[in-house]
Amino acid sequence: MVVRYERNAALLHAQWQFLSAPHRAPSALQSLLTAAAAPRVRDCLLDLRHMPDLASMGQPQTEYHLLVQLASLPLQHLALVFKADWQHEALLAATDYLAPTYEVQVFDDDATALDWLRQTGEGYRGRGGSMGPLSN
Repeated sequence: MVVRYERNAALLHAQWQFLSAPHRAPSALQSLLTAAAAPRVRDCLLDLRHMPDLASMGQPQTEYHLLVQLASLPLQHLALVFKADWQHEALLAATDYLAPTYEVQVFDDDATALDWLRQTGEGYRGRGGSMGPLSN
């Protein structure tokens, strides 16, 4: 998982890296949740296009628990980029039980999602930022 913050750290952009070690997914996702819970983070883009189907790898509840924990974060906007219908279905199942208090949108690509966050996010102050790995 690679995370990039905008300069003022209010916008977190996390992207699952292709060929990341699937067995480390729970710790990578937990690190993501910790980063997204930071006091300055108000908007989050989570790009899961390269995340493998963890249910087929013996981790059936990983995505569900991620979505439930995301719903409890003090965000204003969450943009999700999925590669498969099963990810969107997991989101719908999770939000049936615990609806987030912030706006959630699903996108086909991260450029469109980032544009939406930049237009709606009150905390955005410019491009740039640092990039650092959370965990693979």
